[in-house]
Amino acid sequence: MNFKLISYILGIISLIVGGFMTASLPWSHPFFGQVDTFDWRGFAGTLGAVLVSVLVGSLLLFIGRDARRDRLLRREALAAVALAWLLATILGSLPFLFSGTARARENGRIVRMSVFDAIFESASGYSGTGASVLSDLEDPDLVPRSVLFWRSETHFLGGLGIVVLFVAVLGMGSAGKQLMRAEVAAPSQTSTHEQTRRAAIAFGSVFVTLNIILTALLLIQGLSLFDALCHAFGTIATGGFSTYNDSIAHFKSPAIELTITVFMFLGCTNFALLYFAAKGNLYRLLYDVEFRVYAAIIFVSTLVTAAYLFFEYPDYQYNPLTALRYSLFQCVSMQTNTGFATADFDKWPPFAKGVLLVLMYIGGCAGSTSCAVKVIRYIFLFKILALELEQTYRPNVVRVVRIGQQPVTDADLLKSILVYFAMILLVSVVSWLALLAFEPLSTWNGTHGNKLIDCLSAVAATLNGVGPGLGLVGPTANYGALHAPAKCILTTLMLLGRLELFPLLVILNPRFWRGR
Repeated sequence: MNFKLISYILGIISLIVGGFMTASLPWSHPFFGQVDTFDWRGFAGTLGAVLVSVLVGSLLLFIGRDARRDRLLRREALAAVALAWLLATILGSLPFLFSGTARARENGRIVRMSVFDAIFESASGYSGTGASVLSDLEDPDLVPRSVLFWRSETHFLGGLGIVVLFVAVLGMGSAGKQLMRAEVAAPSQTSTHEQTRRAAIAFGSVFVTLNIILTALLLIQGLSLFDALCHAFGTIATGGFSTYNDSIAHFKSPAIELTITVFMFLGCTNFALLYFAAKGNLYRLLYDVEFRVYAAIIFVSTLVTAAYLFFEYPDYQYNPLTALRYSLFQCVSMQTNTGFATADFDKWPPFAKGVLLVLMYIGGCAGSTSCAVKVIRYIFLFKILALELEQTYRPNVVRVVRIGQQPVTDADLLKSILVYFAMILLVSVVSWLALLAFEPLSTWNGTHGNKLIDCLSAVAATLNGVGPGLGLVGPTANYGALHAPAKCILTTLMLLGRLELFPLLVILNPRFWRGR
């Protein structure tokens, strides 16, 4: 294992994180309209985090200075990606800690964020989960505006992909290809170093362009620059952090809801297809199998949920148009793993909540900012199952799995699909049981939640990068009531979901670090 080369890569990542942190500093000044007087607490806390990031980055670069041109092997790429996300999460938690950000005000007493709280919030931002321990985002005495902006900015960094950004800017030849393989899971990979760098640049270009367009549209619809940027970061990265306690419901605007719905949908569409569509090749987008299934799932789930809301609650609150409005937003929000809310869906009928829970485990398209399993894997899974079912009564039949018109002859790819589903199931069940074991029942005293269901939804919401779950962790609540062991479990799930399990799991194996 070339630890010096890994150190060099981590050093660059630290400097990137520190550089992006500086963009949150201006929001401490009254000139930008978020504070009445200069916010020294938020400014000093964020600046301290910037200095620590630069210091750590400089030290790591110094350690790895002799290895920067060494060849990066697959094992080292996996280690670099996993450690980069862990390091970024730790550095990203520093503004919360240094500024004394508070997660709640209880009985007149301000409760500061603990180390576990800060790491949870940072991991949630980078992974695009949107789960939070903060109970009052609108009180600058609890959450400084510069820290609130940094909180949303972690969505931008995580959605763009810290390592993808690194590859796009610095290239690194064969090392860039290995890093992209470890960072971005997709059915196929680019074959040359230059193609890898071009793919990273194209991904970044689409991501940044969507952020700019959405920010402009939100500004036109009356949002401040601060709110427009924060909600654009949360939408395109399918993260879900808002600057208001009521999330998107705060605006009480169908136009804003529809705008964000469209861009959540685009944020979970394969960015390669959006890139070709922007260049005039709409055919590749509209006739892509995964995109059509993705759109069909949203369409059907929206209609079914809207119909159920209307017939279950045939009153003024859920007339056909209102039911369609709420169900469209929440179905898109859940499937794209964004986690924004316009209604308290925790009060919806069990069937409607069940639909949303299923959508959490589906996700968007490969090559997007979505976490979760992704639609393409389900397409593969159902085709594999259909083929196996047919072979039970036609044992001599010889067929191949096809995606569109393309036959899939790679047996390792089909095996990896089944292994991934098995791993998702295993991680979900083990994590659910761990939450049930470690989180005391007293946490639910005085709440309307159910420990069994709430823990299950918390696992689904964090592993799949959604954010809000049900009951105790529902859309009008947060994760602040949970104890430290539960927060550690859920933090791990957020990073596992963002990295698609394997890069983070393999570094826990001692044999992974032996030899080269």
